[in-house]
Amino acid sequence: MALIAPVSSRKGSAKNTLIAPDICQKSLATPEYRLCCFRCRRPRSGCYCALVAPFESAPRFIILTQPREAKHSFGTGRMTHLCLKNSLLVEGVDFSRDERIGREIDNPRSFPVLLYPRADALNLSRLTPAQRTALTPPERQLVVFVLDGTWKSVRKMIRLSENLARLPPISFDPPAPSSYRIRRQPKSYCYSTIEAVHQVIELLAPDCPAERRPFVPQDNLLAVFQSVVERQLTFTP
Repeated sequence: MALIAPVSSRKGSAKNTLIAPDICQKSLATPEYRLCCFRCRRPRSGCYCALVAPFESAPRFIILTQPREAKHSFGTGRMTHLCLKNSLLVEGVDFSRDERIGREIDNPRSFPVLLYPRADALNLSRLTPAQRTALTPPERQLVVFVLDGTWKSVRKMIRLSENLARLPPISFDPPAPSSYRIRRQPKSYCYSTIEAVHQVIELLAPDCPAERRPFVPQDNLLAVFQSVVERQLTFTP
């Protein structure tokens, strides 16, 4: 049975109007909130923290995440940061005056580069292992800046951040299409942040055939990523 509630008319008198039972029940119901993990920012049912095995990577990665991407439930910038002990995660769009980024770039013990597929980028996939090793000057650590966001937002970050635009760019040839099946990629060779970081680590790691290689720490990056993707696909009709 519908409930009847008084509604004032223009002349100040009251008249009755019908309120559907389902609307009434929704208005009286206590709001429900999904519990989320503070660390990975995923719903508790989709928390992947137990799968993370943090390790120190070589090179070191600075992950610059666009604010909207930072809030995306399937963003992999934070996922990458949680897997890498020595990484830094910074949220923003224009990093020209960011003191943390300035210190990282100006550190005399670091050799900063930008992971970005510009036409003038040094393609790691086309270098020999010896050439990759010689990429970093002696007594300095390679630090890779990674832009985390959509291609459109990343181009804006580069345009606004003059300090990043001046860094020497590096890139690679993706060995296979992206596995990010829960988000649409503009091209098959466009990688998520976590896939891109994994590939850079692979290329700069000591040369060893995959079939003879034991489990290495960077494999955890893809293990966590693939677990999240597969779990989400089970909920997708």
